[in-house]
Amino acid sequence: MNSYYPTIDWLWTWWTFDPGIWLGIVALHGGYLLTVGPLRSKFSTSQPISSRQLTYWTLGILTLIVALITPLALISDVYLFSAHMLQHLLLTLVAPALLLLGTPGWLFDPLRTRPTLLRIARFLCNPFVAFAAFNVVFIAWHAPAMYNLALASPVMHLLEHFTMVAAAMLTWMPILSPTRLLPRLPLPLQVFYAFLQSIVGTGLGAILTLAKDPIYNFYAQAPRLWNIPVLEDQVWAGLVMWIGAAMLWLLVLTIIFFRWFGAKGPIEGEHGFV
Repeated sequence: MNSYYPTIDWLWTWWTFDPGIWLGIVALHGGYLLTVGPLRSKFSTSQPISSRQLTYWTLGILTLIVALITPLALISDVYLFSAHMLQHLLLTLVAPALLLLGTPGWLFDPLRTRPTLLRIARFLCNPFVAFAAFNVVFIAWHAPAMYNLALASPVMHLLEHFTMVAAAMLTWMPILSPTRLLPRLPLPLQVFYAFLQSIVGTGLGAILTLAKDPIYNFYAQAPRLWNIPVLEDQVWAGLVMWIGAAMLWLLVLTIIFFRWFGAKGPIEGEHGFV
């Protein structure tokens, strides 16, 4: 099989122009700007968003662009498993956290007058449900049959990314919920929750890193970009998940721990993570 050695200039032409992805990101960002701007008066408890919130939201949108539109997307979809794992890390552990940090709590106030929706939202954001939903979805999509199917079918690939991001938003809510209608866990339990989250990624990463044979047929048959061997690519993919995800959750755990250590008064879920 041929090896490919694209130049940096060539790589920068590998941008994704899928209208569905572009329209989705534009609609998400545009909807946010409209809601916190011209439409803010529709929310009785609304307040101007802070520059910090706008910065977090913008960084979250930029993370989605890096993961889904830049050359990283094409490299991950066609050539390198390690690039795909980096993409998944950005889509599940970075972008959702930044988007939640940029979301004002008053956006959830309409739930007060919709008790059925509020009950559904509280069920989905329950830490047990959120934890299970994300990890089941994440592990299921990384089962060889599902993973190969997603890479072979654009529709399934889109479904994979959508469900992973949606489940990731849920799994961050017990730590980063911007509203008391969907309360965060108390700080000590947030520490434990972040620790448990790190275990799943570590286990999956260890399996990929220590495997003696290629796990995914798609990448075993893919052109060897930059002549990177299949197993070496798989090891790097495992390390991205093993070390990258673990370090991110460790960072989150550390921040929460010091907030807990410095907390005064009743220990409860705070709404000022940073």
